[in-house]
This record gives sequence, structure tokens and C-alpha cells, in this order.
Amino acid sequence: MRHSSHNILRVFIVVMIIVGVATGACATTPYVRENAPTYMNTVLSNGIPLYMKVQHANQVFHVSLVLNGASLVTAPEQAGWEKIALATMARSSKNYPYEKAASILDRRSSAITSAVQFEYSTFSLTTLDKYSDELLALWSDMLVNPSFDQSDFDKEKENALLALQAIEQNPWTMTQKIMNEAYFKGHPYGVNPEGTEESIAPMMVGDARGWYEKHFSADRIFLVAVGDFNPAELAYKLEKLLGDIPNLNLGPVPKPPNFPMGSSGSELALGSLITQAHDQSKGIIYLRGDFAAPAPGSDDYFATTLATRIFSDLLFAVVRDKYGAVYTPSAAIRSYTANYGSIMIYKSDAPQKIKQYIDEAVALMAKGRVVSVDPTRTDADGYMGLSDALDTYKQLYINDYFEAVRTNAAIASLMIRSIKLTGNPADWLKDQNRIEILDASAVYNAFEKYVHNGTFLWVAVGDQALLDKLDWKAFESMR
Repeated sequence: MRHSSHNILRVFIVVMIIVGVATGACATTPYVRENAPTYMNTVLSNGIPLYMKVQHANQVFHVSLVLNGASLVTAPEQAGWEKIALATMARSSKNYPYEKAASILDRRSSAITSAVQFEYSTFSLTTLDKYSDELLALWSDMLVNPSFDQSDFDKEKENALLALQAIEQNPWTMTQKIMNEAYFKGHPYGVNPEGTEESIAPMMVGDARGWYEKHFSADRIFLVAVGDFNPAELAYKLEKLLGDIPNLNLGPVPKPPNFPMGSSGSELALGSLITQAHDQSKGIIYLRGDFAAPAPGSDDYFATTLATRIFSDLLFAVVRDKYGAVYTPSAAIRSYTANYGSIMIYKSDAPQKIKQYIDEAVALMAKGRVVSVDPTRTDADGYMGLSDALDTYKQLYINDYFEAVRTNAAIASLMIRSIKLTGNPADWLKDQNRIEILDASAVYNAFEKYVHNGTFLWVAVGDQALLDKLDWKAFESMR
């Protein structure tokens, strides 16, 4: 039989071997040495990798199935199909009709959720340890025996269409939509994981089933689990539950090209401004500028992430505090394989001056000036030097970074990112050291390269009378 005592022993041995490898490879700091032994992995008989972290800090069990591909392997006319198919699967299965599944989840205060982004999707279970066996049976049945019930599908399709309509009605989300459509044109990310009305409207329940049969393959899947469990026992359970998922030999997912695409990918030249009037924004505009940024795993990633965090504070001090020209300004970069960042201006009534104020903040940081983090050391201009403020900003960044990792689901998310980057689920443990070793020159150079000298695409949505007052030439570059 497949699930013999021999297989149980094989799984146990593989798990223990991987623990030793992970500990040796990651032992660089006390934090890493303390946590690395809690990470381990094995492989199911159908080739699906299982990555685990034993977490004694709470009584919550979390497991995610990760399906690689998403926008990278989806045709534009099928945008959003994966989201709807997975959401339909999360409602019921052949052995658990919706009412039965919902009752179990409600009684056990548990959740089964799905999510789709540009490069992968997740199908996750979060429950208390004592309910893990019962809920694993439900979660896995949704994965291997999806019912694709017509009423479940209709509900999720309706939800998806309503969400798209809500985007159109909100000027800020409309700013994001227009930006993504323009910035991602000619790029795989241009296939919106949320879908479009044109792609979703004609979708039928058979299309959801067809998506599953075509894309749900063992060679595109890996598993991540976090909780207080015995690794060998969990591996055995998941082998019984998911070991029969077929390998369709779909092959590796293509890597997305870096930004900017420029003339090769987009008909719209970067360094330009797009405007669109919106009825729901009288007397204000919303502005966003996107720029190419380094991806996680690159030498510049953490330096640029920290630089944009520091610049975000400077932007707030200049544009909001000094001039009162905006409700909330901010800046940040993402964490995608093809990465990008944004300067975001949420609600401004000063179209003639807004870019000038952004440029003023950029010019200050280009001179090495940042918001003072110590009132006793503030210089005459009200700011302080980057080198003087850097240690405080690094500590704030580290605190925020690890404050966010307070749930098993959040740990699983970082494990997923690490696996996709390096194949090592514990690689994120080294991020604290990667931040701590940054010096002022690395942060400054990252800001200069990606923001000050970066090439932006700008989108403004709002009151047409204010849009008409924007200085288009000012958006061609940072001054």
C-alpha cells in the first residue's frame, strides 16, 4: 500500500535530515541559530514539497497550499478565473456541501481562504491545534474533490463583479487601476488577478472546473505549515490527503521581465502623466507615480525599502506638514519578482504646486537631509543628516518588520516569499541582519538610483478643473 509504515519512516527520516541542513546553513546570528532548527521540509510522493515551522508560541495551526503561476501563465481573456475558481472551491467540496462546511468552520472558529496575486495563489487553513485533523479533512477535500457547485460559483462570480464595480466608483482605487493598466501594459502582470468585467462576465462554472483540471498540478504546488505539531506526523497526514494530486508536468513558470518595459513593452512612454476626471472627487485629485524598484533578493532591495520609508516621512513633513497640500502622502516599494514602487498622494487640492512640493522633498533627501528623529539634534533647517538618523530608522524598520510577524499566517507568508526566492523557508530570518548592516551610503545610493533618477509614470484622477491646472512638464522627471 502507498501509505505503509515504510513510507512513514521514509518521511520521518527525510524531515530530520533537512533539519540538520537548515540549521547549519542559517547559523549566522543568535536569532537565526535559535529559530533555524524549527524549520524543516520533506517531499510528498507526488513531488509536492512540504515546508514546516514548529511554533510553540500559540495554539494556532496554519497551512497554505501555494500554486505557482497566476498572471504569469494566464491568458488575458481568462483574467480573474483563478480567483473565482479558488473562491468557489473554498465554499464546498463533494463530501462537504456548503452548509456542512460553513457549519464546521463556524463551530470551530476556523477559516479557509484563498488569495491570488501576480505570481502565485494560496489556499489556506487557519484553525486551533485541537481541530486540525477535522479541518485538514475539510480543507484537503476542497482541494482534491472540489464540487464547483453552481450556486457557489454564481456567488463568487457576483462578488468579483461587484468588487470591480466598486473600484470604478472610488477615485483612489481608480487611480491604482489606471496605473496598473498603463504600467503593466505588455508585461505578464498586465493580466489582472482580480479579473476584468470583460473576462469575468462570460465565465461559466465549467470554465472554473476547466481551470482546475488544467492548472492544478503537483509540479506547480508547494505546502507551508506553521504550528505546534510533530513534523513527521503532519507530513504523513498530508501525504494521505494530498499525495494523489496529479503531476501534469506543466513545467516551470516563466520569470517576469524587470521594469521598466519602456518602448519595448508599453506604447506609453514612461516619464509621462495620465489624467482622468472622476465624478466622486470634487475639489481634489489623487496622484500616484510608479517607478522600477529592485526585487527581493537583490543587493539593493533592503536599502531601497529603507530609503523609501525614510523618504515617505520626509514627504509627509514637506507636503503635508509644511504646505498642507495633501491629506496623506507616502512612498513604498513592493516585493514582487518584477518589482516597482510608488509615490502616493491621497487627496490634494493644490494641483499647481503638488509636484513642486514632491520635488522639494526629493531634493532634501538628495542632499542627505531627512526628518529629525532626535529633537535635541535637529539642525537649523529643521532636519538632520541621513547618517545621524539611520540607526533609529533601521531600528524602527526592524521593529515594524518583526511586529508584523505575530501570527502563524504571517510567518507562513514570509516563508512563502523565502521559498520562492531561495528555496529555503528560513531565509527571511536573516532579514534583520540584512537591515542592520546597511550604511548611509547604501541607502542614499539606492534613493538616488531608483527615486531621484528613476523614471516615473504618473496617474492623476479627480476633479477635471484641478486636473487642468497640473504642470505636465513637471512630471517628466524629478527635479
